[in-house]
Amino acid sequence: MSAILSNDDLNDFISPGIACIKPPAQNKQPDENNNNLNEYGEVEIQIDDQGNPLEISKIDGKQTNLSPAQISLADCLACSGCITSAEEVLVAQHSHQELVKALQNREDKVFVVSISQQSRASLASAYDLSVDDMDKLLINLFVNQMGIKYVVGTSLGRKLSLINEAQQLITKKETNKLDGPVLSSICPGWVLYAEKTHPYIIPRMSTVKSPQQITGCLLKTLTANSLQIPKDKVYHLSIMPCFDKKLESARPENDDSTPDVDCVLTARELVTLLEETPDLYLIPQDKTQVLGKSESTSELYHHYAPTNWPFVEYSWSNDPGSASGGYAYNYLKFYAQDLILKNGYNESDLSIDTITGKNSDLYEMRLMHNGEKVASAAVVNGFKNIQNLVRKLKPGNESTTKVNPLASRRRGRVIGKTKTEETADASKVDYVEIMACPNGCINGGGQISAPSNVSEKEWISEALTKYNDVPMFDLSSHPQDIEKFIQWSQSFEHEFNISDERLFKTHFNAVEKPTDPAAILVGSKW
Repeated sequence: MSAILSNDDLNDFISPGIACIKPPAQNKQPDENNNNLNEYGEVEIQIDDQGNPLEISKIDGKQTNLSPAQISLADCLACSGCITSAEEVLVAQHSHQELVKALQNREDKVFVVSISQQSRASLASAYDLSVDDMDKLLINLFVNQMGIKYVVGTSLGRKLSLINEAQQLITKKETNKLDGPVLSSICPGWVLYAEKTHPYIIPRMSTVKSPQQITGCLLKTLTANSLQIPKDKVYHLSIMPCFDKKLESARPENDDSTPDVDCVLTARELVTLLEETPDLYLIPQDKTQVLGKSESTSELYHHYAPTNWPFVEYSWSNDPGSASGGYAYNYLKFYAQDLILKNGYNESDLSIDTITGKNSDLYEMRLMHNGEKVASAAVVNGFKNIQNLVRKLKPGNESTTKVNPLASRRRGRVIGKTKTEETADASKVDYVEIMACPNGCINGGGQISAPSNVSEKEWISEALTKYNDVPMFDLSSHPQDIEKFIQWSQSFEHEFNISDERLFKTHFNAVEKPTDPAAILVGSKW
């Protein structure tokens, strides 16, 4: 299996418009007369015969040495040079080579790993194993071969993310402050696209953090506490289905604290690491060395989690709904439970109806009470569907959908009914779960590619089957457990002096489009 990324691997790909255009930092140190030494009027950049960059004033010819331009991971987030998900951008700081270097020069650092459900499913599908067996093999790889201290699933972070997302939506719903759809921000590819191309949509975006980032904060803090070491001595590796998660991990926190995630690798990159490192293996020649041990998977989960890690079993569990976390579905289920507990609704009178869209990557779900819609949510996957949605939500644009009268009459004759068949409209729901990849996160850009003799559709279906084999824990059916998660997170914040904002909230920044025509003419390849 090759883990090499190329444009051919990308599905529904939007090509970058221009090159990376990080603006140079301005050095504005005033002189004794409070004049800025850098303000020479019009200047030009030249390279001297030693290859050093110079800034030369066109007024008096004065020269100033410039530092060579450097592009960091964080700069990618501040750049408007491309409008794509980051699948084509293999960021050096988050490569498997850098991980190997960090492991070889670990000094006094402690390494920990969190693994997403989609990555576990992709690896299990690629090696034709159960997810349960794959978990055992992954723990053996990380702990016994790579010397990593703790290994956890990301579902604790996901469940806290789902709870916070649903609670905010329900509060807005109950106080009549839900004005049009709230848009999820779990997918960093979608977030970057919105920031760079449609900043008017940012006020609609949910500020609830993704499972990766919540897990990172919890895992680093609890590991540091458990081992009595500084937090910056904990190195967190996150195994994710998507290359965009590398950029998400680099989004700076408002308090400028230690990053919650130090390195992100995809399932595909993990395979590359194994192919390039002879001393490491996922599948031993004799699988019974790992799979035949008497220790159960559940015991392994507990054994290799930090001693103060809560809800260990739940951390490896799954959630109902889509293979991207089920945010839309869980909002409706949480709201149904809220109506039952607070308003005395009968569960038998509530149902969730699904309305299909123009393609399988667009559908709407409606929470119905005795035939009346009381809440709604939609799932929108892939950039084509995303573009249609953001156009509809543009201020002053009531609807961009053009109705073809002839087509409508023809559709009516085919249906043979007076009532027009409804189609999903994500612009008119309470909440939209948005993912940049078609089919959602199970088809993330970093998942393992299909073999040449297997169709992409069959491959995704197999990975989805493995994903659904992960033991399910439906939070909405256990209101008492929801309260336990909330109480634990509050005690965590109190004990470690971490604010609710720091643990659960993210932020967005509209990125200005470039005005330099020279930059626009530059090619888009890095």
